[in-house]
Amino acid sequence: MSIVKLIRRDKNILEIEGVDVLDKTPLLDIKPYIPRFDVITGATEGWVADKEWRPKPEGRE
Repeated sequence: MSIVKLIRRDKNILEIEGVDVLDKTPLLDIKPYIPRFDVITGATEGWVADKEWRPKPEGRE
């Protein structure tokens, strides 16, 4: 799940920022942000919390 910012809408084209998908990946479901349902206050890093982060290879986004 990604909570994104809607930048612009032109008919059926949505321009957004902050999405966490790969290029050309279809979006299957779009819903409005409703704070009382969409806030994830208890979210944690889970199994990656104690992992060491490595730098991205040069030239990668």
